[in-house]
Amino acid sequence: MPNESILCLSYFDSIIGPNILYCTTPLVANEHPDLGRILEFQEEEGTFIFAYRKYQTINHIFYIESEIARGGKEVLMITYMIRAAYYKDEITDIYNYLLSKSKELEDFAAELKTHKELTKLIHNQKEGSLKKNPLKMASKRFKKQFLDIFNKYYMNISPKINVAAPILGKGDLKKVYIFGPRNSGKTTLLKNLEVIQFLHYKENEAKRNLVNKVYDFIIDNIEILTYECIDDEYEGTQKKFYDYCMDNAEAFILIFNATDKTSVNDTIDMFQLVLNRCLDKGEYMPIMIIGNKFHDKEEISSDFIYKNFDINELEKCGMPIQFFSINVLSEDEKLINALRWLIKQLI
Repeated sequence: MPNESILCLSYFDSIIGPNILYCTTPLVANEHPDLGRILEFQEEEGTFIFAYRKYQTINHIFYIESEIARGGKEVLMITYMIRAAYYKDEITDIYNYLLSKSKELEDFAAELKTHKELTKLIHNQKEGSLKKNPLKMASKRFKKQFLDIFNKYYMNISPKINVAAPILGKGDLKKVYIFGPRNSGKTTLLKNLEVIQFLHYKENEAKRNLVNKVYDFIIDNIEILTYECIDDEYEGTQKKFYDYCMDNAEAFILIFNATDKTSVNDTIDMFQLVLNRCLDKGEYMPIMIIGNKFHDKEEISSDFIYKNFDINELEKCGMPIQFFSINVLSEDEKLINALRWLIKQLI
């Protein structure tokens, strides 16, 4: 199975806290969801969906009676996660697909409850690296039994489809780049777009039409290029990276703090760099400018933005450019409309 389809079993250790007992793929911080935090803040048995950036998960929390556990029971969690953008159209609704696996997670948990050695393994008193990788301390007999069960359910839960190949090799793949000064909301924008993408599938009428496919493609290929990358060591390695970003760009998103004039001015400087590069290449690429609104703070007027970015003049020259005033943390519908504008420019 590919790394885009992952099954994990985690539990709560009385000494080190939440811990992973076994996972088909090592989890990476900030790339995969933090299963420890999910387990730490969930107490009731049951199944629930949790979306994290590009991975969508279904989780099943259950208890195993144990004489050696604090409170007389162990708390464990089975998590299945899928990176939906890599799969072909056979999965037309990821949300419903994950929900359909609830019964299999329950059956998996019921089968694990019959293996008494599991609770003893969880309470093994060894410390250090072995404590964080408890399956290494299990007997050969139990390890084989456990892995046989684990792999059986992993095969049952995972989609019976092929992973879609990237459109181009990684080095040649065009990107949509997000530029922005510090604290402008670049990371918030990216994370919120990915969450919106997942929640969008919950609507029955949301089909995998052309717009949604392009939407998926954009979400999965957005990269954040910070202003520091352009500014620091500009004549050295960062300049090469900047040139590479420009050459492999298909569109740009510039975001600034709409309540901070310094943030606007920094973004105008960035915008000029992007514009110059477009002119050097002899082509106009779509540029979406987002003024990120913050609650209870006065915004800079749109007239100021249009004037200082020369938006009206550039539009007359044929530049595909648009300004949006959005709170990227909360105004989901406005964010979707802005992204639709960008999609239209690309297709």
